[in-house]
Amino acid sequence: MHIRSVDNVRRFLREERKRRGLTQGQLADLTATSQKWVSDFERGRVDPPMSIVLKVLVLLGVTIAFSPATISTSDPADAGSEF
Repeated sequence: MHIRSVDNVRRFLREERKRRGLTQGQLADLTATSQKWVSDFERGRVDPPMSIVLKVLVLLGVTIAFSPATISTSDPADAGSEF
């Protein structure tokens, strides 16, 4: 999956949480946050610290790979990206 915005991260983590059969409360317990925080994050009400995002990804067994990309200013897929 290509991540181009915080919303992409939110969507991915929500889908992965559900795929693994975890409730928001269970994920909150695993990450030492609250169910309200998980809900607010998934709904876009709060932006997460990178440390929590990485902790959630690791707990869900997600591997992150970084690779350089060439970005073209004429590529519509790059329009509006947050990064």
